[in-house]
Amino acid sequence: MNLTGISSILIVISLLITCIKCEFSFMSMLSSGVDKVSNTIRNIQCNFGECCTSEYISPDIDKLDDILNKEFYGQEIAHRVIINALRGHLTSANPPKALSMSFHGPPGTGKTYTSQLIAKFFYKKGDQSNFYHFFNGRNDFPLQEKVNEYKEELYNIIINSLQKCERSMFVFDEVDKMPEGLLNVLVPFLDYNTWIKSWRFTSTSINTRKAIYIFLSNTGSSRIIQRLLTLWEEGKQRKTTKLQDFENLISVGAFNEKGGFYHSDTIDSSVIDHYVPFLPLEEVHVKKCLKKAFINRGVHPTNEMIEEGLSYVIFGPPPHNIYATTGCKRLEQKVAAIIYANKKHRIEL
Repeated sequence: MNLTGISSILIVISLLITCIKCEFSFMSMLSSGVDKVSNTIRNIQCNFGECCTSEYISPDIDKLDDILNKEFYGQEIAHRVIINALRGHLTSANPPKALSMSFHGPPGTGKTYTSQLIAKFFYKKGDQSNFYHFFNGRNDFPLQEKVNEYKEELYNIIINSLQKCERSMFVFDEVDKMPEGLLNVLVPFLDYNTWIKSWRFTSTSINTRKAIYIFLSNTGSSRIIQRLLTLWEEGKQRKTTKLQDFENLISVGAFNEKGGFYHSDTIDSSVIDHYVPFLPLEEVHVKKCLKKAFINRGVHPTNEMIEEGLSYVIFGPPPHNIYATTGCKRLEQKVAAIIYANKKHRIEL
């Protein structure tokens, strides 16, 4: 082949390479343009609605810790466990699994209140966030015979939420009122699985590890009260009790008591990270609840008003009667009635 032929071939090759580069450059520009348009659309959407970004999800555990220090009466163990669990989960960019905490204790000890506080300092919109899901066992899952239907519904809700935001939170209240077997559907989401298929017949998968699950239940309450009473009789101060004094008896009680956790795979598979005891409240704690309820209504209570509020509280178990049977529950209504009665009395004078 002569030099002219070789030169022609080289020119053709050069032109082909140039065309390929042009096409690649064009595709890159097109892709970049699409990304910019997508980002612009996303930014506009986020200005008008909630997005799974740091603007809307910015957990402030320091503030939560501060509020619990001030308003979480008599629950030193629960306070420590919850704050440490949240910090441990959130400081890891790739946690090994979703965080799951189960709150157990008598009514009126702060279980629901605490879950609402967590949402408040987790999401910009608090418990009104689209990524916060609250279920009530009594209202949302009332019938045992529909447990399979509830399972499918719950599975789809969780999948859809995790697709929209990996930092979703799911709170299940009154677990003891849920149908047996319902919570088994959560095991794949709570286990040490990095990904889970979003739909049965596709390869699309989602990350399950960054979500938070909180269960609220009265199961194990009698065991908690009896254990605390035994420790008190042995001379052990409430503030010196530890998680280890209660955690195992809570899990055993929840597993064997009727309700959502009864013989549940969530317990049997050891996918619940923390069983958190909410201890029964004593008179000193109830007085603090009463004072806070009065102040929230703009009234600084007298000792007589506090004592009147305290007169509505029943303490047990006999013979010591040192724990409020319903904690601080119902006190808000009693305080409202006391304030009204005092105003009416002053007017009549």
